[in-house]
Amino acid sequence: MEIVGLRGAPQKTLLALKEALKGVDFSEATVTYITDWQDQRANARFAIFVREGKHRILSLDAFGPRFGAAGDAALREITLWFIERGVTDFKEAVVAPSEYAALFELEDQELERLIEATGNPTDPVLYIKREFTSRA
Repeated sequence: MEIVGLRGAPQKTLLALKEALKGVDFSEATVTYITDWQDQRANARFAIFVREGKHRILSLDAFGPRFGAAGDAALREITLWFIERGVTDFKEAVVAPSEYAALFELEDQELERLIEATGNPTDPVLYIKREFTSRA
């Protein structure tokens, strides 16, 4: 699994994620937004996991309103970018805060099992509306 980006750095993580996704067949990809609290959209932080074929790419948490207007804008931009490239399978995984802290230290298979076990289908529109923080 490739882990990309910098925690809390939306633009750098956005660019790193796009670069890491070169060669991915987006029509076959599953995109999972990973957060640590349910029903806390006004303060949400997200890491993004993309799975397709042999590709497994995880961004560090840098997206969403927890990281201000830049985090909100980066979340919107990456979601639109995925949609434009043909992604149709979007999920959201809520990982308990106590587990989220260690998320990026897990072994690849354990991490993927956790994401799959906690992931549920989601509507990407939730992540592209302007001002994500207003959707609390």
